[in-house]
Amino acid sequence: MSQSWIDTHGMADIGRRLSEIDNAFERGVCEALYRSPEQRRQRWLITATLVLKHSLRGLLFSWPLYLIGLASFAMPGEYGWVLGVFFIPALWVSGVILVKGIQEEYRRYVKGVVLKPDAFRAIFWSRRE
Repeated sequence: MSQSWIDTHGMADIGRRLSEIDNAFERGVCEALYRSPEQRRQRWLITATLVLKHSLRGLLFSWPLYLIGLASFAMPGEYGWVLGVFFIPALWVSGVILVKGIQEEYRRYVKGVVLKPDAFRAIFWSRRE
């Protein structure tokens, strides 16, 4: 899979990448639009949507592991905390995966892109391929 395919896949529904504009006048207009309050608000909405999307995916995928980790704190006896120690690295790994997924999708679909008004829907419903 080439990098150019990844960068442009699904971009027709999302917006136009600034790096693909060759005309200097058009690039200037698009850069001014990119810095507008409406585009900033839309990028914030998309970032919040990506956090929600990846958090829900992670929770649905790994809820049994969280449940086991939390159950270890309710175990009777002296050594229940030993099992709970494994909960801390699990949370750390899950957080790293969550942040990297959000950053990857943000770079792919939002960074340097003049967004269409309903771009967040296209990004939220996009499938990772």
